Amino acid sequence: MTGDGQDAPGWAAIDDALARLYPGQVPHQFASQRANEPDADSPLPAIAVYEARRPDSWHFVTYGLSELFDKSSADPDVSGFGFELTMRVPRGPEERVPPTWPLLALQGLGRYVLATGQGLDTGHCADLGGSIAPGIESALTCLACVPDPLLRKIYTPFGSVLFLQVVGVTQDELEAMQRLDHEGVVHLLGELDFHGISDPARGSYFADPRKAPVLRRYQLGVLLDR
Repeated sequence: MTGDGQDAPGWAAIDDALARLYPGQVPHQFASQRANEPDADSPLPAIAVYEARRPDSWHFVTYGLSELFDKSSADPDVSGFGFELTMRVPRGPEERVPPTWPLLALQGLGRYVLATGQGLDTGHCADLGGSIAPGIESALTCLACVPDPLLRKIYTPFGSVLFLQVVGVTQDELEAMQRLDHEGVVHLLGELDFHGISDPARGSYFADPRKAPVLRRYQLGVLLDR
């Protein structure tokens, strides 16, 4: 299911951005039967999932936090909340169907935004109080938001849309990030993992001899020139 350029120009603009990133690929599409109902389990109209490579991963992208069909928000330069959510998770070599937990996680975040009217932004961090992967035990119990490293921002007929990637982090990683400004959070996560893959099976980067020095350097306020 994709957006018709005339009936859903905002939807079509997102489709076009993804087609440029994944030329010729037909995504997995997961549509909601109760779209735009804030109290529904799945209030976002759809989530598309693409097969990314180098590294192999699933790339999830939401539809519904920006304006898809018509302009209703007051700001002519920003579409809806001004962002759509993305998430990257590992994809096994024989895996043909994406996991369902990122759908639940992204729909849950979408429900929060639609119900409260509060958007998310670059550098936003939060403690989820439980696993980022519903139904799966994981050390990733927190999240941070960064601009999607490959999609970034687009401009639609209804205004700009930033693709905001949700990255799962551990409690101790979150505590380290809370000492940083928003730009520092983005730079830190970019150094730790450029693609920002959320792997529920991973432990804290503080236990990784390659990643821990990066975290400690940011804790000391030593940022590399970018």
